Amino acid sequence: MKRLPVLLAALALAGCGAQTQQSSAEKFQGEERAVAQKVEELQEAGEGREPEDICSNILASSLVQQIEAAGVKCADEMEKAIDDADDYDLQVQEVTVSGSTATAQVRRGDDGPTETMEFAKENGQWRATSLSS
Repeated sequence: MKRLPVLLAALALAGCGAQTQQSSAEKFQGEERAVAQKVEELQEAGEGREPEDICSNILASSLVQQIEAAGVKCADEMEKAIDDADDYDLQVQEVTVSGSTATAQVRRGDDGPTETMEFAKENGQWRATSLSS
């Protein structure tokens, strides 16, 4: 379960950031905007302390299965990530869509590191297949 620690770090950093900022999704159109919106939903679910929402509405079912294959409930793992949250927000810098997959370059905070989040279309909606690579 190599990606789980990285996933938890990304969620922890998304979990706080009480400042209200302009949506980074607004600079995108079409499917790119839908992907960027999913990143914002991750941040909002973290801020709202909604681990169940992260598992059911943001993460791909394959990622939830991967987490639970490690012997933990997804919501419990996301709750831990939220509890470890820092004062960072997620800002989508770039989105690349290729058919039913996408990547988003996401910067943590105003001057934090930029990481890659991966997405796939699942039941007509974009879902995170990995949150950092």
